[in-house]
Amino acid sequence: MTDILEALVGRAAAGGEDGADAMAALYDELNDTVYHWVRRYIRDGHVAEDLCQEVWLKVAQNIGKYRSGTSLLAWLRTITKNTALDYLRSVQRRPAEVLYADHLELDRPRFDQSPEEHAERRALAQAVAARMHKLRPVQREVLILRFFDGLTPGQTAEIMGKTDGAVRTLTVRALRKLAEVMPEGESSSQLIEELLTAAGGRKRVVGTRVETREARAHVATR
Repeated sequence: MTDILEALVGRAAAGGEDGADAMAALYDELNDTVYHWVRRYIRDGHVAEDLCQEVWLKVAQNIGKYRSGTSLLAWLRTITKNTALDYLRSVQRRPAEVLYADHLELDRPRFDQSPEEHAERRALAQAVAARMHKLRPVQREVLILRFFDGLTPGQTAEIMGKTDGAVRTLTVRALRKLAEVMPEGESSSQLIEELLTAAGGRKRVVGTRVETREARAHVATR
């Protein structure tokens, strides 16, 4: 995917009709990610959408300045953050990065959920967001990128300057730490197991056992 994005950037920088098509393809591929990043700072969804358009205007204006081979996602993330902070300063609000429950990728209504089950999931998502500060900065960053921004291990690795394998290991360790500080109960355990499953890239985790508020969270592998 990185090679594809780099190729699109090169075409976009070249300009012309093909460049416009490449920019449109970049937008289609990465706008959801940009929106998640903006929403970390901007609660109002309509304002966030407007700022996303501003981000992409800046990207189009500066695409020629991007240095091929560096981290495209990190470059895009910096533009997004600066755009959001500039907006907050313009309206005289104190810039602050906030995690909201509805940013958690797994906190989405599903057809097989009752209203009660969705409410419970939302409460768990709120518990996750409220406890992220208890993790080490690097643990917090990897979980935010993976589960709040919805990035793949490869994309997360690109931003963090780590290998895919290092990101996967760090993600599991961070989730084990998160399990220790989550509220007691079967629902919390199930949520952590689901996150562990997603981190492992499998449909289910064989032999997973998570005990919240205890330093035990084991992913069995075969």
